[in-house]
Amino acid sequence: MSAAPALSVVLPVFDEALVLEASLSEIEAYLVGLGTSFEIVCVDDGSRDASLEILRRVASEREHLVVAALPVNRGKGAAVRQGMLLARGKRIVFMDADLSTPLDELPAILGALDSGYDVVIGNRRAPGSKIDRHQPWIREVLGKGFTTVTRLLLAPGVHDFTCGFKAFQHEAAQEIFRRSLLDGWAFDAELVVIAQELGFKLAQVPVRWKHEDGTKVRVGSAVVASLLELLRVRWNRMRGRYR
Repeated sequence: MSAAPALSVVLPVFDEALVLEASLSEIEAYLVGLGTSFEIVCVDDGSRDASLEILRRVASEREHLVVAALPVNRGKGAAVRQGMLLARGKRIVFMDADLSTPLDELPAILGALDSGYDVVIGNRRAPGSKIDRHQPWIREVLGKGFTTVTRLLLAPGVHDFTCGFKAFQHEAAQEIFRRSLLDGWAFDAELVVIAQELGFKLAQVPVRWKHEDGTKVRVGSAVVASLLELLRVRWNRMRGRYR
């Protein structure tokens, strides 16, 4: 096996056939421009469209691409977990396949890792952040409500849990993701709790972000499920399951 790359980028993929090949080309070109060794780890989460076929075809043409697949759709948390545990990079970033956070935000989040932090999360609500295109109002209201409840129940100092742009030192990623249990929408909050329980240094970095159409989340059911998941995280922490 070749030496571990300096950077791994993990992409969870679910029904992204319309944007996937363009996103992969954009990511690869950007990472080549950074002048560092890298890999792109894609995990297909039981896509119903041609996403997996596209991934396998592109992987046969590009040495930097690693492809894994879940046999059925389990949720973003499951796909991210598998990708993060497969990733070999000294620094590991996961992001959304639609690139809702642009790649030019990557240097800031990697810079925070290089300055000594173990975990860095993109924060769309911090001073210096920018929302280029907002979500529909109902999703935005529910998202803010989710963040407020999560802060009250689990992590008072964190202001954005669900931004799909997070970075980890390799050791921190291994320790956190092998303890994570959630597959659903609240998995981001669980990661923060685990990081805090293990004593990892966590930074929040302002990012640009834009809403992309075509979300697969059913908001009503996702909110109910996420609230139940937050209670599960609180219970798991009280029982010491994350230590």
